[in-house]
Amino acid sequence: MRHFSIGLALFSLPLLAFAAQGHVLGEARLEIAVEANDVFVHFQAPLDALIGFERRPRTPAEQLTVSTMKSRLQAGEQVFKLPPEARCQLVSTQIESPAFTQQGHTQHLDLDAEYRWQCTNPSALRSIETRLFSEFNRIKRIKLAFVGPPGQKSVVLTPKKTVFDR
Repeated sequence: MRHFSIGLALFSLPLLAFAAQGHVLGEARLEIAVEANDVFVHFQAPLDALIGFERRPRTPAEQLTVSTMKSRLQAGEQVFKLPPEARCQLVSTQIESPAFTQQGHTQHLDLDAEYRWQCTNPSALRSIETRLFSEFNRIKRIKLAFVGPPGQKSVVLTPKKTVFDR
């Protein structure tokens, strides 16, 4: 996730403080940065909010659940809808969690996903819709922090409010 650091470095200290809050079940975080033609999205959630447990998978069925979750998140164009008139193309996706490896912590595991789009008409990027709530119904709220034109903004998304308007 190193190559996203330039875009995510756009976040100022208030937004970084927003993102540094603790792990809350049923709650996820989105950080969105727009810089020139690039859109950077960082998604972070406790595994419990995504798959119902927050430890490494123990059974073949749990391993399949983790694999399915990862595949669904890798389809960034399905998870996030950017306005077609912005003409954005997903150029990179990275999904990381200790649940994918046998290293690190074994309990209270999180997932981090980073996406990068390039847009040929970024001025048309007035909203972003997330389908995280329909893909992962254990998510009850998403704290979103945005930085880019026209400034900084933070909002809370819910299953009834899935669109972020800049």
